[in-house]
Amino acid sequence: MSLKNRIRLFRTIGFKITLWYSLSVIIIFVFFGAFLYFSLQYKLLKRSDLLIRDEAEEFLQLILDENPAIKDLETIIEQKFSGDRYYNLSAKLLNVKKDTVITSKDFIVQNMEISEELITKAKEGYGIFETVRVEGRKYPYRLLTKTIYHGDSLKYILQVGLYLKPVYKTVENIEENLIMLIPVFVIFSITGGWFFARKNLTPIENITETARKITTSNLNKRLVPTHTGDELDELIETINLMFERIENSFNKITQFTSDVSHELRTPVACLKIGTEVILSKERTAEEYRELHENNLRKLEEITRMINDLLILLKSDSGIKRLHVKSFNLGNTLKELQDTFMMIAETKKIYLSMDEIPDIQISGDETLLRRAFLNLLDNAIKYTSPGGCINVSLEDREDEVIVRIEDTGIGISEGHLEKIFDRFFRVDPSRSRESGGTGLGLNICKNIVELHKGKIEVKSKLGAGSTFEVTLPNLVEPEPKKGIVF
Repeated sequence: MSLKNRIRLFRTIGFKITLWYSLSVIIIFVFFGAFLYFSLQYKLLKRSDLLIRDEAEEFLQLILDENPAIKDLETIIEQKFSGDRYYNLSAKLLNVKKDTVITSKDFIVQNMEISEELITKAKEGYGIFETVRVEGRKYPYRLLTKTIYHGDSLKYILQVGLYLKPVYKTVENIEENLIMLIPVFVIFSITGGWFFARKNLTPIENITETARKITTSNLNKRLVPTHTGDELDELIETINLMFERIENSFNKITQFTSDVSHELRTPVACLKIGTEVILSKERTAEEYRELHENNLRKLEEITRMINDLLILLKSDSGIKRLHVKSFNLGNTLKELQDTFMMIAETKKIYLSMDEIPDIQISGDETLLRRAFLNLLDNAIKYTSPGGCINVSLEDREDEVIVRIEDTGIGISEGHLEKIFDRFFRVDPSRSRESGGTGLGLNICKNIVELHKGKIEVKSKLGAGSTFEVTLPNLVEPEPKKGIVF
């Protein structure tokens, strides 16, 4: 393996998980082994002390109860502290002058002297324990020194010793077993940790590999879920949703760019042709004026389209914010009626309005005015002379409904689903003549949905259309979301 691959391996999540998992297992095993070792040693020594004390108390009780002669004591000590026993106990009895009275054959060291300090301490308590190392012996002895009184006077000093070989042998066996088992468990843990990490991180490798293959030409490709219900499965689902949003956004941008290019081509071509006509030869002032007016209309059409596109671009980008305030929707609709009344009369269209109640709603008055203005403008554009347009407002407790009905050309059923799409025109030839960009209804839909409302259309070809806008009475403001339209 090259140095670069080694460095990459050390940086992988699988290696880091395995490393931390292995270190944790090693630390746990070391602490567990140390605890087991010292805990067992401590408990065995405590049991040894208890055994020594019990034997000493039993021997002491025998002396106090029967007060046997020295010769009888020798027999008792030989019987009690000799023979084949798992725990090798031995004893020695001394008088007040620290001279040996009786000792068992295998007592630790026959000529071992007892210090005054030890006797003094033994007189003060139940007995003094000490660990004694004897030359030539691998393991130490545990020695209890206890005083024996007859009445108020000191009569004997008793020492009971236990060779700790069985205790240390048991502890050593545990130690050897731990030394053999810990590496096995550590190796097993490292192997299992690496296998576990690799198995659980395989979906991440699949995610990486799939993400690398996704380009603009295959944005519809998705990650395969593991169906495990864990965090990785949730991550895959989230990434797939992200890919879906990216695909939708990319398709919208592609379609948007294509539509804009197509829509701008005609007015720009008209401007070019008009300019070429102007430059082709000398003309009268009246001809120049007519050509310049035609170019100006095309420039106004392009400007209107660009403004509409900027509105939609901000809407798509999410950089929009409502300036919510309470206003009288009825008054707004009456003002729009007055604005369009002269245009309607010029086209010989009857524009009427039902009795409009004074309804206060909460929303962005400027945006809603723009939406209803577009709807009325469309109604007038697509209504022939002699036709009618009617506006009504209905209050339904938590919501209001604005209806704009016309007797225009109507919309076929096949076009109803596309009516709110960008650059869609029911009658392209008439739309171009009237300067329409095909963006007005899409802007209306965005404004209404921004107010948590809905816009619907009912139409019959040749009979007219009815646009119905439903708005809640109260729209909560959305601060800190960016720029206003």
